[in-house]
Amino acid sequence: MTTPDEATAQAAPHRPRTVTVTVNGQPVVLPEREVTGREIKQVAMAQGLPIDEGFQLSVRRSNGRYEVVDDSEEIHVHARQEFLAVPPDDNS
Repeated sequence: MTTPDEATAQAAPHRPRTVTVTVNGQPVVLPEREVTGREIKQVAMAQGLPIDEGFQLSVRRSNGRYEVVDDSEEIHVHARQEFLAVPPDDNS
């Protein structure tokens, strides 16, 4: 049998848990732990970082190397994770 408190907890809407990461050395507060590369860039832009959606996003891995994150790629982020957003190369 479910108690009234358990029923309330089960019916409560999912509350987002924010996560603070860094993009180009600046703190960015993401609304969820599961986000796409595009969403990270959009949130960073909304929080005043001078980047745009055309920038290439990379995540710093534990070995110190950066790995490209595609716009549609969904990743699980954690606190203090480091991202780098750079303008695309102009090879003209």
